[in-house]
Amino acid sequence: MSVNPSPAAPAAPPTPAAGAPPPSSMSLPGKIPRTTYLLFAIVCVGTSLGSLTQTALNTMAAEVLADLGTDIGWGQWLTTAYIFSMGVAVPLASYLQRKFSVRTLLLGAFSLYLAGSLCDFLALNFPMLIVGRVLEAVATGILMPLVQTIAMTRFPENRHGTAMGIAGIALGFAPNIGPTVGGMLIGAVGWRFLFLVLSAASALLLVATFAIVRGREARQPAARLEVRSLVLAAAGFGGLLAGFTDAANYEPASPFVWVPAAVGAVCLVLFIQRQRRVAHPLMNLDIFAYRTYRVSFVTQLFLYGCFLGMTLIIPLFVIEAGGHTTLEAGLVLLPGALAALVFEPLAGVASDWFGPRRVGLFGAAFLVAGAVPLAFVPASAPLWIAALLQTLRCVGLTTLIPTTTAWGLGELRRKGITTDGSASMIMSRQIAAALATAVMVLLIKQCSPAAAPELGYHLALGFSGLLALLVLATVALFIRERETKEDGEETVAESRRFPESAKEKEPEALAQD
Repeated sequence: MSVNPSPAAPAAPPTPAAGAPPPSSMSLPGKIPRTTYLLFAIVCVGTSLGSLTQTALNTMAAEVLADLGTDIGWGQWLTTAYIFSMGVAVPLASYLQRKFSVRTLLLGAFSLYLAGSLCDFLALNFPMLIVGRVLEAVATGILMPLVQTIAMTRFPENRHGTAMGIAGIALGFAPNIGPTVGGMLIGAVGWRFLFLVLSAASALLLVATFAIVRGREARQPAARLEVRSLVLAAAGFGGLLAGFTDAANYEPASPFVWVPAAVGAVCLVLFIQRQRRVAHPLMNLDIFAYRTYRVSFVTQLFLYGCFLGMTLIIPLFVIEAGGHTTLEAGLVLLPGALAALVFEPLAGVASDWFGPRRVGLFGAAFLVAGAVPLAFVPASAPLWIAALLQTLRCVGLTTLIPTTTAWGLGELRRKGITTDGSASMIMSRQIAAALATAVMVLLIKQCSPAAAPELGYHLALGFSGLLALLVLATVALFIRERETKEDGEETVAESRRFPESAKEKEPEALAQD
């Protein structure tokens, strides 16, 4: 992807996202109001529900299809429809956050989520279930960029890491624990109960939004939607996601793989070109003119390639190669998921105190220590070894994700284009995760001869280890503390250590809720 070598003025002046403060208030002192914390909690819980829904059905698919009398071959559409719908919704994030207030966006997203969950709970057939999945995916696509935007614009710079660490629970822990939750519900109360709980939760979030969130944020009611860009973005991101996701279930030569991937690649190139020409771009690609964002963006691609694919590969390795049960495979993943719940917010706090480089190197070391040895573990090894290495991986991943995200979006926040960076990062790392998973599955299928059935698994795990090494190299070579003070600002670490100075630099909270 080519970008201008230096920051260029966008085609149209950037307009604040929903809930963003006026640029003139960015450096004013002020106290974060209580309603901001409540708003952040609502958005984090809502995003967690969406992330949970994305993966919970993975372990429930067989029973769902059998209950609805649908052939197992249609099961892939439960994932493909969800991923493609997210691919349509996320690129809209920048426009929606300029056009509407946070209150309006939350009411819309939670209404969609409630309708989708009820549709799935009451589903009489497979098409009705798919409609519900699509509605849930659109809601999730609205919420995912919003939670990162709020973390970066409603909290002062010396709290960005902490806020992003909490948001990371919704973006990282929830999809990780989704398959475990789905498996437990299948064995206890059945698949419909999941959607009943999700319906009740989204209804409560709707009530909380009505009661707490006020729509007083600065916004651009006249913001224009560039329809052709939206079509290209939906076909581009959605096509790549659908193609790479299907590659985990079909041969690479299958039209289910190469047709959507090829269409997606072409449309994405056309989308990028169009954003440089139109007066009102759907996504401001000047985000790539800033070095910190570029480094963070590339690091996130490697991280998510190493992250989400392993939630599929490790259970396959334990069950298929090791001959263990599904329950035992889930237990291998569980300690890592719990570690993620603990370390994600801790990593955010640590990055505020010590800066992104030291925390990033700490996380990268844990990631490599878990990912590389895992490639050499035989299937006959005790399960605690795989569980330990997976836990080390999760500690590293959940340390790195909020740290690098906050660092990369920090500069964009000062330029008023946080939403564009957040949406681009979320979509691109989903594509990276789907591509990495497809590569790992392909290695397992093509490189597991009868004489050495474990070889393909070791190659797939080795590919994950290679991505971990690339993360370590990127952090070590390119992530630096902000040594030069811009406009008299202190580094993040300095402002955290010296409360009085931090208070002076703390930006005024966004327009009151």
